[in-house]
Amino acid sequence: MAHSTRWSVTLGLVLVLGVPHPALAQSERVPDAAVVNGVPQGLFVGRSLLTGRAVCLLFLGGGRVTRFIPAGGLERFDWAKHKAAHSGDVGTWEVRGGQLRIAWADGGVHEGPITVRPDGLEFYGKRYARPAPTTVAAIAGRWESARGTAVAGGEGVNRSGVLVIQADGKYQWAATTGGVVAGRAAATDTSMTGTITISGATMTLRSDTGAVTSFTFLPAAGTPVQAFSLDADMFTRVG
Repeated sequence: MAHSTRWSVTLGLVLVLGVPHPALAQSERVPDAAVVNGVPQGLFVGRSLLTGRAVCLLFLGGGRVTRFIPAGGLERFDWAKHKAAHSGDVGTWEVRGGQLRIAWADGGVHEGPITVRPDGLEFYGKRYARPAPTTVAAIAGRWESARGTAVAGGEGVNRSGVLVIQADGKYQWAATTGGVVAGRAAATDTSMTGTITISGATMTLRSDTGAVTSFTFLPAAGTPVQAFSLDADMFTRVG
């Protein structure tokens, strides 16, 4: 069985071990996703067709916004830490006259109407879903993920994985990272087993080796659940 550190590097995910002491970080709870009187709040999730990575629009008070999914759950979100790590993917937002305007830190500006849909919203030509509450039993099955710089072919590095979840919370995870860079091909495989628990928008994996890892868990609306993301990795049901 692979060591948990190697697993985290292979997945390319930001892993949060345990819960930070309140004195060590300025954290806040992300509000539930909603559009109230035309004004959005909370997190809405989508998927990049270019990389296969989960993306989002996360609206917070004070005109703060990010398009990079926070790691480790939404109960204790540290905006300052997130901003430092993803400076190009944060910005400011405002709604005026029914128009949403987002000014990103990298200089880009997105402006247009918000279309509210039963499962989320549409903005700037892209749909974003409202995370739906669910249980471990509801996501029992076989799931696959794939993202990277060569998902459409050519050189680059891709990460793919298979996650099998049982109704009693037990899981099996196998991942492969590989690709072709400068004409050279390479790949590594890892695997883990353990148990899963879900609390709101946080999924916690407890491996049989004793490692405890938390992810921001965002299931798409619908019954049965057909897709969810763990931090920035999107998983789709295949069984």
